[in-house]
Amino acid sequence: MRHRCPHHPTNHLGRGEGPCKVTEYTQVYKPHPLGPRETFKPDARPMQGGEFSDQTTQRVDYHPHPLERPFQHQHEQYVKPQGEFADRTSYNTEFVEKRGVPAKAIRNDGQRLVPGRFEGEPTYKSDYRKWDAAGRQQPYGMTAAWEPPKDRFQGSTTFQDDFRRKEIGPRVSFKPDNGPHMSDAPFDDNTIHRANYKQHAIPPRYVKEREQYKPPGVQFDGSTTFKADYRGQPGEPTHSFKPAGQAFQSNSPLDDHTTQRDSYKKWPMERPYVHAQEQYVKPEGEFAGKTTHNATYVPMPLSKVPAMRPVESQKASAPFDGSTMYKTDYAKKIGERAQPLKQPEYVQNNARFEGASTYGSHYHSHPVQATKSFRPEYQAVQGGHFEDRTMYRQDYVPKEIQPCPAAIIDQPASTYRFAGLDSRGHKTYEPVHTSIQRLQAPSPMQSQQRLGMSVA
Repeated sequence: MRHRCPHHPTNHLGRGEGPCKVTEYTQVYKPHPLGPRETFKPDARPMQGGEFSDQTTQRVDYHPHPLERPFQHQHEQYVKPQGEFADRTSYNTEFVEKRGVPAKAIRNDGQRLVPGRFEGEPTYKSDYRKWDAAGRQQPYGMTAAWEPPKDRFQGSTTFQDDFRRKEIGPRVSFKPDNGPHMSDAPFDDNTIHRANYKQHAIPPRYVKEREQYKPPGVQFDGSTTFKADYRGQPGEPTHSFKPAGQAFQSNSPLDDHTTQRDSYKKWPMERPYVHAQEQYVKPEGEFAGKTTHNATYVPMPLSKVPAMRPVESQKASAPFDGSTMYKTDYAKKIGERAQPLKQPEYVQNNARFEGASTYGSHYHSHPVQATKSFRPEYQAVQGGHFEDRTMYRQDYVPKEIQPCPAAIIDQPASTYRFAGLDSRGHKTYEPVHTSIQRLQAPSPMQSQQRLGMSVA
């Protein structure tokens, strides 16, 4: 996006000479030469000559100091009091130990059987005798025979007939009226803050000057420390150990014989025996529909049972005396209600408000110096050959990995040979041993003895 052109501020249509290349950005921001950034890495070149010093910052700055044992309070030694200890107590004086004979076990001599038949009368028969019930008092209530009622059953209970419901009005509340209390005086909105604290002018905010940008004096190279120092190591890509993913192909027809089809044959099956239920036969005659309950218990007409009320007591004609001991002994006294404590009225201070707080008057700011960093100065390594020899490459030598014998069992490099098949059809192999045998017996015609090696 271009800025507004200062040469043609009012020309909105082009005249064919092309866009103006003079912009506000090119006039204000000038290009500056940039140089490569210096690296902070220290110089990694080995030191030549000199003795290795084992003096560290810990050993130089911190010196051993003599240590003293902390003060320990020595307890006073125990001094045994003179005289003998009086261990006589009331228990030892009054209760004297006595030696008693151990109690003997009480053993029965066994059950004594008395010969003859036992003839006796129990206490229940002799003390509790049957009395004559002729003079027994008859129970209270109706002794007449039951007579069936003649009126129709109404369905009401004794409680509903004798106890009538009385209408009770709602109780009058003793709570006072919660209505708002209105005042005719105007609302006084003067506060202590409005009366004492006055608004003062705020000084302008301190603005720190920004440092101007200082461009480097070297032209920008475009190279980094990583590109200059670290070169790629030559190597070959790792080969894959996966086998070839080709599908297995065969021209022979598919054999669909399985163990299930060869061993398990289809056998004829018979249906299980099912017991046949007997058919329902309707009994002869007609259904009566009568039960023992309907035949024995006949519904009888009922009458209302009169209520057994107690005899009503006669009401006294004298007036009711409602005086109690509480009303007589405890008389009601008129007391005054405790008044709340009132705070004293506020007295305005006549002195002028300074506007300074305790923190601002006591605590003053002090100049702070920046802490010096203890980090070493980083300097990039300039030139030199990069030595990539490590202890791992010097100590660990690559060794050849021997393949598994089962993977190359049928190849010429295998150390096993085929021996035969067992009774189950499994292949067996045996190790191959190298032996040295003589070809012929020694003779004087031969200049030297020849030896042959045969591999079995």
